[in-house]
Amino acid sequence: MLSKSAKIWLFLLIVSAIFFLGGINIRAIIGNDLLNYDEFSFRTGIPPDEENMIFRMLSFSSLFIMSAYLIVLISAITFLKTAKINIRQNAWLLMCCILFFSFVPVEIYTYYLDIKFFLLYLKNPPNHDGLLKLFGERIGFLKGVPWIGVLSYYTIIFIAVFRPLNKTKEQLEEEKKKEKEYSYKYFMHEDDDLDILNK
Repeated sequence: MLSKSAKIWLFLLIVSAIFFLGGINIRAIIGNDLLNYDEFSFRTGIPPDEENMIFRMLSFSSLFIMSAYLIVLISAITFLKTAKINIRQNAWLLMCCILFFSFVPVEIYTYYLDIKFFLLYLKNPPNHDGLLKLFGERIGFLKGVPWIGVLSYYTIIFIAVFRPLNKTKEQLEEEKKKEKEYSYKYFMHEDDDLDILNK
């Protein structure tokens, strides 16, 4: 049974995760306006006003996503501390933790690029070459590893809903009984040692 504080952090985690994943999808839709659909290249001939609006939406959507991710990260860590869930009994939770926390370094670096993108946009550069370069570096970082991270986040939802490898206390106790029943302990005596040395 979860404590009251754990339930609050779980609620905050779920809500912030919804905003986080929703923001990623919205930013991806906005960013697609800069790319050709048939190949990985930037569109040419976009009107300056339209291009500036795209960069504006990308900048502020990235700030929104970064804020949501920070809340997700803090609430996830705090929830795990306050919930005190038995990992052996809930192996699905361990799978979720591995999928989420393994991409934290990737997210931190890509958000560093997002901050550079936002600060450059605020300077209102005469052309958008620098912004396009940062945008290309952002979506191509580590050959698309951030997109693998997004797929992992959706996998976490699937795992959390269906909870595979979820075991009850009775199942764990039954496993312990079977281990004791079928395990074989061998104790070597001095006579055995002498036999081995003589051979």
